[in-house]
Order: sequence, then C-alpha cells, then structure tokens
Amino acid sequence: MRFLIVDDDESVILFLRTVLSAYAECLTACNGVEALSAFAAALDEERPFAAVFMDILMPDMNGTQVVQELRRLEETNGLGTPFKLIMISVLTDTKNVSESFFHGRADAYLPKPLIREVVVHELGKLGFVNAEPLPG
Repeated sequence: MRFLIVDDDESVILFLRTVLSAYAECLTACNGVEALSAFAAALDEERPFAAVFMDILMPDMNGTQVVQELRRLEETNGLGTPFKLIMISVLTDTKNVSESFFHGRADAYLPKPLIREVVVHELGKLGFVNAEPLPG
C-alpha cells in the first residue's frame, strides 16, 4: 500500500511520514507540480496510491486544484478504486473545507496541528488500519 503526502510545510511532511510509514510506503511532494508528477509516475508503474493526504492551502496550485487534476488523471487511466482523499489544513473556514469535500470528493479532513492519535483514528475509519477508538 502506498500513500502520497502533499504539503508545503516540511514539518507536516515529516510528522505524517513518521506516523504513516508504519502502515504504508509514503512518498511526499512539497507542491502541486511535484504531487502531479508523483501521481502520474505511480500510475505509469501500475502502483497507484491508496490515499493522498493533501494540504488545502499551498502556493501556486491550491490543494483543491491539485486534487481535481489527480482525479482527472485517475479517471483517464481507468482505475477501478479511487484513492482515498484526506484533506489537511489549518482552515476553519467552512467554505474552503466544504469546497474540498465537494469538488475533490474528500473522504476525511484532518485539522492542523496534527495529532498522531487522530491521524491513526482516521486511518481506521477509512479501513487502512485496525485503530482503537479515540477516548471520550
């Protein structure tokens, strides 16, 4: 199983890679162009990503724009099972979060700052791990 982590903040990439590498091979990208390149390469290798962790706010292309391109690539290549999309952001702005869910077909949202237990819990809800429920 492979995950793609896309964020312009190196500390977020490091945190997610540390947490997620226990469950899947993790590749990372610091911007939309790198994400699209990594995604296309994974399709070419016939080793698609099971999940993409995408920051909403990034320079150049925002996360929603990148996801729309990833979904287009996915559909063009006729993949049977779409990747799970987990949006990550400091945003509490319901408009941007809602847009990400609607246009990107997001499966989950993780608010920053990220917390290991919350990330693992979301992996469990998405069927990637057998995770214990969060306390109270």
